[in-house]
Amino acid sequence: MEVILKVINTDPGVSQLLVEPSLPSEEYIERACPGTLRRGDMVALFVVILFFITNVPSAVAGGAAGLALWLIGGIGFLLPCAIATAQLSVVYPYEGSVYIWTYKIFGSSMSFFVGFCAWVPGPLIILATADLVVTYLQGINPGWLVAPWQQGVALLVIILSSYILSLRRQRMIQYIVNVVCILSLLAAVLVCLAGVVWLLTNHASATDFSQLLNWNPFTATNVPLFGVITLGYLGVNLPLNMGGELAGSDRQVKKRIITGHLLWGTVIVLLAYLLATFGVLVVQGSSAGYALFDLVTTVKMALGPIAAVVVTVCIICTFLFATAVYNFIFARFLLVGGVDQRIPSGMGRLNANRVPGRALLFQTCLACLLAIILFIVLPLTAIFPVQATKLATEVYYVGIGAATVLWAFATLFLFLNLFGLMFRHGEQLRKHRLFPLPVLFLSALLGLVLGGLAIVDTVLNSYYPPLLPNNMWWYLVLLLAGVFMIIGIIGCVFARSEAHWESLKDAQAFSSAEASRPH
Repeated sequence: MEVILKVINTDPGVSQLLVEPSLPSEEYIERACPGTLRRGDMVALFVVILFFITNVPSAVAGGAAGLALWLIGGIGFLLPCAIATAQLSVVYPYEGSVYIWTYKIFGSSMSFFVGFCAWVPGPLIILATADLVVTYLQGINPGWLVAPWQQGVALLVIILSSYILSLRRQRMIQYIVNVVCILSLLAAVLVCLAGVVWLLTNHASATDFSQLLNWNPFTATNVPLFGVITLGYLGVNLPLNMGGELAGSDRQVKKRIITGHLLWGTVIVLLAYLLATFGVLVVQGSSAGYALFDLVTTVKMALGPIAAVVVTVCIICTFLFATAVYNFIFARFLLVGGVDQRIPSGMGRLNANRVPGRALLFQTCLACLLAIILFIVLPLTAIFPVQATKLATEVYYVGIGAATVLWAFATLFLFLNLFGLMFRHGEQLRKHRLFPLPVLFLSALLGLVLGGLAIVDTVLNSYYPPLLPNNMWWYLVLLLAGVFMIIGIIGCVFARSEAHWESLKDAQAFSSAEASRPH
């Protein structure tokens, strides 16, 4: 195992040699998992993870200011996330992204906490993406999946399908992801094209872009949109959960893959959000705010029913396969945790296709349990009386709100790690520095401030005020986030205890074997 040697001068002329072992996952993943991910593959993963076209209706509610907020969030949060991710991953190009970076910079205990915070939104996000498929099926035909139990069964089918797909070879899955990325961007292009055709066919724009006042993002109406739009850029570091599976063993090749996919991915995602928002604003204006299916309605109004069907298929396919993407991406946190014996080693075991089968099964079971509780058990108890047909929409918004709060909190550690890299590991930074120090410092500071403000804004302001008013929203989001955090913490206590017991058993077995050897 590779070791990092550090020499610390404690007294004049006296040196103390400390040995800090590298984590087992750093070498194991590169040996055990095929290095198949090229720059184009990473760009596709980046787009599928970050570009949620269903974030567009929230921005549309702000009118022209929605475009301004996308730009503010892009410059103030997405770009700093990309800069921090690029710098950290070039210095430490290993599996696990923020988990391994925190270990290298702040040590073992902090890395376990950060890794847990980064993983815990995973099952909620898997549920939320599957729930989007149900919502769109209801948009196609309001008579479908009316009863909550029907929605729950549909969710279970989608989540289990994502698990089965995730068990395949990564190269095969990646071909599908690349196609899904194209479908996702095609949907955004068609929505934008609807706006262009609407104007070219002598229709008036439903949004007045000529008035400077309409672009003001800081009005009382638009400030609540700041959180949902800014945090729509979450997930920049997630493709690098698979940093140990990049194509090529040469560090310079990996550097080109890392920096290239972050550059192109950032530009593509920002443009996709702007273009799709523009299209809806031109055709329907802010009246289409918060209505998930109005993306399809926009295309139908301007381009006709065939184009609307194409967009519907693109969106449904995107979220069907995005469920699988989130499943195998978040499973990499469990994979490295198992290999490093931070949680039971079974989570680090690979199946015949060299993917973490047990980690995927564990996540899938958690997401299915959430679906059963929220769609089958709770409706029977009538604790939260809601319209049956609105349950999927409510669960989606509350689920994605809670997941976003947890996810954003973990993302803040990107910037804390970047500060730590600058001030505690300057020598490592000098060897692999990508940006001038003032750019790194400003990025970390800006991302930390805007990310923190966006979390507060998300808790205080509903993602869907017509259905979930603010006085209901904040406690539902905090309740779900808190419950999931508590369950996760309890689970982690047992997991660490089991991992510790396994390490003691291994040590005992090793000692017994040594004692029995002839000397």
